[in-house]
Amino acid sequence: MGDFYRYKPLSYFALVFVLTWVPWSFAAYYSYQLGMDLYSNLFALLGLLGPFFAALIMIWNSGDQDLKNDFKERLVRLRLIRPGYIPVILLLLPFALFLSTWLSVGVGRSADQFRFSGGFAAMLPIILLAPTFEELGWRGYGMDSLRAKFGMMKATLLFSALWAMWHVPLFFIDHSYQHGLWNSSPIYVANFFVSIIPAAILMNWVYYKNNRSIVAAILFHMALDATAEAFQTEQFTKCIWTGVLLFISILVIAGNRAFFFEEKRSFMQGSAGR
Repeated sequence: MGDFYRYKPLSYFALVFVLTWVPWSFAAYYSYQLGMDLYSNLFALLGLLGPFFAALIMIWNSGDQDLKNDFKERLVRLRLIRPGYIPVILLLLPFALFLSTWLSVGVGRSADQFRFSGGFAAMLPIILLAPTFEELGWRGYGMDSLRAKFGMMKATLLFSALWAMWHVPLFFIDHSYQHGLWNSSPIYVANFFVSIIPAAILMNWVYYKNNRSIVAAILFHMALDATAEAFQTEQFTKCIWTGVLLFISILVIAGNRAFFFEEKRSFMQGSAGR
């Protein structure tokens, strides 16, 4: 047996930020220029590909065939997904939002929040594309690279911070969701960043409990984005949603203590140089 493949998280995330923040900076610039919406949207899409392109570069340049095969298998082998987790992947987040909306309505907020959003259809391409490109990178290479250097819980919290930072340029792109938060309330901006913590915890739980299936992570991420966009949910309610997801995350961690407090672990036995 050869040595374990040495993941390079610093190189990966540095590459991600360059490949994302540079085009998103151009997207922000063009978003304020009259008649330049096409350029802004194209650069925004290009930046979204950053995590995926960075993963491809790291995997391709590794010289490790096992790493390449592992990525392909985790992407195409649907049997990695455990049937018992399918309801969790598809229904946990909508259930949490439904509970949050019920609590919100209970304190006097509008019951119209239970209605579907009229703009959902227009957002559907982003709901499908964004989680796919992100998870091809985050779970294709990024998270495993952190877990190979740190314990599971430390790696998850570190990923939460990096994932939050990755979104920062979006706050400067006119008409983006994050820009709307910026112009609305600092509380809602803070909630956006805090919400990334339970999202990362639950995402990693689903990912690793389903044999590192990239598809499982993509579907869970799609469920997250679709749930956030499907209803006329107020930002006040999304703050409650963050609290509910944090509570669920605590329960998941408490029920999987050995898993979340596992020491660093590398999943790849290196093949380079054999």
